[in-house]
Amino acid sequence: MTHDPESARVHLLTERATRAGYQLIRDPWPPYAWILLDAEDGEPLHSAASLDLIEQWLTL
Repeated sequence: MTHDPESARVHLLTERATRAGYQLIRDPWPPYAWILLDAEDGEPLHSAASLDLIEQWLTL
C-alpha cells in the first residue's frame, strides 16, 4: 500500500477547516484554487493557490 502525503495533507486540512466552521474544496477549473466556504451557507470566504496558503489562513 502506497501512502500519498498530499492526500493525507488534504485530509488533515479538510478536518481542520471543518472544525473551524469551513468547508475546504478544490476549484474544478484552472487554476484549481483551494477554496474555503462557510460551512453553514456555502459562501466562499477565502481562496488560495496552494495548501500552504490555506494552512496559513487557518492559522490566523
